[in-house]
Amino acid sequence: MKDKAIKYLIKNPLLHMGMIEPIRKDTVDILYADTDGVLIKELKSNAYMLSVDNFKKGQELLNSISNCNLIVSHQKFMVDYILNKFGLNEKLECYQAVYMDKVKLNLSKDLEIRQLDEDQIDVILTHYDKLSISEIKAILKDGNLFGGYKNGELMGFIGNHLEGSLGILEVFPQYRRLGYGAMLERYMINQMLEKGLIPFAQIEVNNEKSLALQTKLGFSISKESLFWIF
Repeated sequence: MKDKAIKYLIKNPLLHMGMIEPIRKDTVDILYADTDGVLIKELKSNAYMLSVDNFKKGQELLNSISNCNLIVSHQKFMVDYILNKFGLNEKLECYQAVYMDKVKLNLSKDLEIRQLDEDQIDVILTHYDKLSISEIKAILKDGNLFGGYKNGELMGFIGNHLEGSLGILEVFPQYRRLGYGAMLERYMINQMLEKGLIPFAQIEVNNEKSLALQTKLGFSISKESLFWIF
């Protein structure tokens, strides 16, 4: 099943890296994998992930799921069916950004970057409201959230989402436009490379600043978009 899943997904690695990496790390249940599609459940985030050749196959696979609060579809033609079937209300359309190189990036010494812990959860939640407290706690427990400090003061943070994507990037308002976001991201790219991971991130399609930053850092951007639905 694993080989079949990768064989299907690798036909478009940029679009599918968010599925390929969890499969490679064995953090998924592979529910279906064949020449016409793949359906997995990522076990850390409890997110379903779907990519199919056609609507009929997507419908068949989705009908095998009884409950779903979070799913990513790699085809637009499945979005409305997913929203209606599971009674979900929100969707985020994103491009996938993938750092395909194996070369680590040069780091600036302007920031001291170190792992955050649960003592800093209040300041994290003050500046970042896209994840629940339980998700932030789980990410902190995994050791996947890092803060950038200058003169002992926290400037912002970055980390890996539960399913492995690079994100949770937040530079505090008074410290923006100083290059700290790029410094934090370079650090995380290197961290992931050291672990043998492929750095990837999902960027909302209208976030031109973030797309420009990823391109500047050497990421390749998928031509097609994917949809997080919740």
